[in-house]
Amino acid sequence: MIRVNCSTIHSYYYHIKDDKKETEKFLNGFNINYSFFFRNWEVFLQFENFFLKSLKSQRKDIFTKLTPNPKRIKQKSRKKPIKKIKKSEAKIAFDRSLEIKSKTALSFIEETSLYKKINDNSNRGDSINIWSCPCASGEEPYSIAMILDNLKRQKPEFPRFKIYASDIDGDAIRKARIGIYNESAMKEVSKYNEKNYFTKNRAPSGFKYSVTGNLKEYIEFIEEDVTKKLHTNLKFDMIFCRYLLIYINRKLRNKFLSIIENRLNPGGLLILGKTETLFNSFKSLKLIDPKNRFYLKIA
Repeated sequence: MIRVNCSTIHSYYYHIKDDKKETEKFLNGFNINYSFFFRNWEVFLQFENFFLKSLKSQRKDIFTKLTPNPKRIKQKSRKKPIKKIKKSEAKIAFDRSLEIKSKTALSFIEETSLYKKINDNSNRGDSINIWSCPCASGEEPYSIAMILDNLKRQKPEFPRFKIYASDIDGDAIRKARIGIYNESAMKEVSKYNEKNYFTKNRAPSGFKYSVTGNLKEYIEFIEEDVTKKLHTNLKFDMIFCRYLLIYINRKLRNKFLSIIENRLNPGGLLILGKTETLFNSFKSLKLIDPKNRFYLKIA
């Protein structure tokens, strides 16, 4: 209400009634499937780091850009001013410690199934399997695909990979398969990725962005309730499970995490949302990056 300068519920009601874009934003606020590309982009930067390290490559060897488009950040700031809050010394020290641990997470690289599949002769040629669950309307798996496609185009030795994306919401899965998104989904997309992986088209409610290229070939979208039955018996090298656990009760949470734990290869990586934790409930999953919430399955 503050953002759109409405002082009462009554005035806001008439505002969203007459504004389709605002109506959509309002409804998205009640939908846990609301997402956007490269949500918490630093997490995807770390994801990319694990692949570069496994390939024994450095950032200077490739061209990549995950930093969000500055113009979009400015637009976001104008709509919703960010208050500057002075950090305490304790908070600054804590943030620094997380940053250090985030960097040292890569010291576990040789323990990961990702590294072994790429570098061990016995595993070389095996597909890298990645699971996005829940995938909502596809922004997360497409973000993963952009990173990997970009590396593949520049590294001839890049391994085969497949991304599996599942969600219980059939409408979300159908939207993901179509691959057309509103402006709000693009707020953390870099200029580089927007240029290479999207087509921009004018629509009555603003601009629409269509996923282009061969990204869809990398992803299999599945409508399923993973707590009842999974479509595949595959084991995964990486599982993204972000911003689901905070919405479900403890019993269902533990059941879901047990499924996730079982589906990870030894040395597999689990990536949770930045506000989520396992609370040491699963001893085989070791937190190696507390900033970006990367867990390693101990063999």
